[in-house]
Amino acid sequence: MRRLKHALKWLLTPLSVRIRGGPLAGYRWSAATGSRFVTGTYEPSKTRAYLDHLRPGETVVDVGAHVGYYAILAAKLVGPEGRVVAFEPRPLNLRFLRLHLRLNGVANVELHEAGVAASSGRSAFDTRTGTGTGRLAADGDLDVRTISLDELYQGGELVRVDFLKIDVEGGEMEVLRGAHTLIRETMPSILVATHGDDLHRAVTELLDELGYSQRVLDAQGRSGDTEILAIPPSRL
Repeated sequence: MRRLKHALKWLLTPLSVRIRGGPLAGYRWSAATGSRFVTGTYEPSKTRAYLDHLRPGETVVDVGAHVGYYAILAAKLVGPEGRVVAFEPRPLNLRFLRLHLRLNGVANVELHEAGVAASSGRSAFDTRTGTGTGRLAADGDLDVRTISLDELYQGGELVRVDFLKIDVEGGEMEVLRGAHTLIRETMPSILVATHGDDLHRAVTELLDELGYSQRVLDAQGRSGDTEILAIPPSRL
């Protein structure tokens, strides 16, 4: 059944409609990605964090870009003088993401076909799940490239980061470990998903050590799956 659903999504990718509400109202979107994108009701708490904290001219890094909703929202909010650097390793998601960029003429998103981890190299990625829940995993069925944000930063490809979003289905600490220098030296605002109590505790402890103020976006959300918005002292 899952393979059939994925095959149908692949075939129906080009069928696009206009988003009816929300901050991307009027943008064109693949109908195969789900009704919440089209109605403009996708993840309202997280969307509000973007609207409240992104400013024109900023640089946003999107780790786990999925089908591009947050990358395109960020591109709109930071404007033509801003920059969005997005990372997504899954071919089906990339198909949607590239389509959405093209349909809407978005020119300030740089897309990396890769996962983000503690170090650059290769890793297995599990695609045997929903398109929004794939992850790097030792028993994964797809070989993908991985990138460390610190290596991009130290190599000069990321000069500054104002806002860092991380949602990689349980691999968030690996992303943070691979961005240790970047975070300490640029102190971006961070929006990070945590999946499970142990991961939540580890992330909050690390952010505390770095001096961030934190809040959970939706305290009434699904148990074991939360979003933390972390703001550095310079942005309070």
